Amino acid sequence: MSADGSLRSEMVAGAHAHGVRPLVVALSESQSVPFVIYGADGGILTANAATTPLLHPGPRIIAHDGTDLWTIVLGRADEADPTFDMRMRLRRADGDVVETTLMVVPMRAAGGGVAGAVVFVIAMPTSRVASGSEGLRPAGLDRATRQTLDDTVAYLLDLVGADCAYVAEAEEDDPPELRVIASRSCFDDADTRKTVPDVLPVPFAGRQIVCIPDGLGESHPDDPWIAEGGYRAYVAVALTDANERRIGVLGAAWRAPLSDIAGTTAVFLIVGARAAAMLADLVTARELKESEQRYGAVFEGSAVPMLLVEPRTTQIVDANPAACAFYGFDRDELLAMSVLQIDALQPDSLRSEMQRAVDGSRERFPSRHRRGDGTIREVELHTGIITVGGRALLYFMVHDTTDQKRMEHELERHRRELEHTVAQRTEDLLRANTELQHATVARDIVLANLAQEMRTSLQTITGFSDLMLEGMTGELTEEQGRQLTMVRDAGRRLTTFVKGLIEDQRTEQAESECEPESFDLVALVESVAFGLDSFAQEKGLFLKVVAAARPVDVLTDRYRVQRILLNLLSNAVRLTEHGGVTITVSRREDESTDIAVADTGPGLADEVAATVFDESGVHDSETGIGLPASRRIAASLGGTISVSSELGSGSIFMLHLPNSCLEAGEGPAPDRASAT
Repeated sequence: MSADGSLRSEMVAGAHAHGVRPLVVALSESQSVPFVIYGADGGILTANAATTPLLHPGPRIIAHDGTDLWTIVLGRADEADPTFDMRMRLRRADGDVVETTLMVVPMRAAGGGVAGAVVFVIAMPTSRVASGSEGLRPAGLDRATRQTLDDTVAYLLDLVGADCAYVAEAEEDDPPELRVIASRSCFDDADTRKTVPDVLPVPFAGRQIVCIPDGLGESHPDDPWIAEGGYRAYVAVALTDANERRIGVLGAAWRAPLSDIAGTTAVFLIVGARAAAMLADLVTARELKESEQRYGAVFEGSAVPMLLVEPRTTQIVDANPAACAFYGFDRDELLAMSVLQIDALQPDSLRSEMQRAVDGSRERFPSRHRRGDGTIREVELHTGIITVGGRALLYFMVHDTTDQKRMEHELERHRRELEHTVAQRTEDLLRANTELQHATVARDIVLANLAQEMRTSLQTITGFSDLMLEGMTGELTEEQGRQLTMVRDAGRRLTTFVKGLIEDQRTEQAESECEPESFDLVALVESVAFGLDSFAQEKGLFLKVVAAARPVDVLTDRYRVQRILLNLLSNAVRLTEHGGVTITVSRREDESTDIAVADTGPGLADEVAATVFDESGVHDSETGIGLPASRRIAASLGGTISVSSELGSGSIFMLHLPNSCLEAGEGPAPDRASAT
């Protein structure tokens, strides 16, 4: 035991001899300021650990001039009502003099005389107080900490008159095992087992303290430790940390029955609080050391470059081998540097990022770090706070993203080039589509004009042939009549052929099997309109597409729908001289779609509008080209075409299509009879 421990044991024995109860001694020990109890003869009955720096041999406390403190207290005891304060200079055991303020509580005998006093030092420099209690505070895992717990155990042993006392730590087992870390008179010094016998880890069952005042041997007859020691009484108090986690036990045993049960258990609770704080510090220190050891192993063995940085000064505190290899500096060189020297960010920006990491609002951020050879590398820093050796430091896990950034830049460049190429190809396709639309419109116009001219000429030929055969121009010979009949029949056949040729040209591909695909109908309408826009502009017309919502997705034959739209729009533009054409796309509740092509052209008479889709009729260029074929194509898609028109006010052609051409299957086969 330490010298201070011996002195305190002597005072405890003296306190017992003068009738001071152990509970009072324990209470004095629980005080954080110097606390002294004087007896009637001026001797110190008890003094707590905080008083140690002020105790001189005797033991006694003296003023700066060598006067015993008791002499001064006794001289002013009459001032007490019931207490009094004194400001005075006391001489420490090491010779230094300190300014103090004392509160004195005189104790009176039956006749009113002074029978002792309680003295508190209520004001003294903190450093002086702290330095005196350092020997009683845990300092880690070294011998000093164990000695502190040993002193506490010895103090308890002397205080309660036990035959053995101990402090045991609860190991992390299930159920927890207890390992003795400080004891007095409990175990043979040669016994290296130092494990608490079965009787000691008594189940607390939610209680903080367990007391067996007598009959310990009878309640545990099979425990050799109890039998060998002859113990009859036992008290143990649970030691807990700040989180109420049970970390150990403070216990003692007696060979005689326990008499003062209430006082003894109170002493255990008081001393146990001090022992719990010491043990908690010991456990915390060990866990911290183990944590730092684990961290050190990860830090040194990691293949990821890691730095420890002091956040306030930005000084690099440590660097692992991977960081030395990455930056091209040896460890000593890195430890002499600030992180600002290797980071290419602006210092204010880096300090701001580090502050966010300290606050916990930033876990990673991109940066650029400079290596020893001058090259700059793109990095991503994963960061956070870690406590090492009691210091709060920032750790940087450095991930080199240079190659990744380079690849991302290359991919971005290729993406832009691809977008440019696609835009160019799209523009080329749109241009080609426009040219194709123009060519188609031009072909339709040529075919319409050719049909008109040929029908006019053929009507003249067949008409005059009929007149001549009827004798309107005079009598014909039999041979003349036969030959003229051949001319008339040839004209009629040619008329039918011309009509069939025109229809065949417009429907030769539209009569193939439906090839459905999913596409946006609004986009297709806009594409066809775009192809005819320049044609409309040449005539001073507007061409507008209206859609309440888009996309309007359908599953049908894109080419067939495009042919119908091209027929309807080209007719509308060709026959309209003023105003323009509006194409409206709308979705019905049953998911089918209507496309209305409205023009401001001359319109159609009722009798003409009723026959524009007829296969048997002869349609000139003034009623529209390809309308019968468009009706056949729409029918093959499961749709319909209708017209509403008023002469002089324009026409509206309505194309109705189901959401999918597969719902209706193929429409009726084209009627080719009229073309033969």
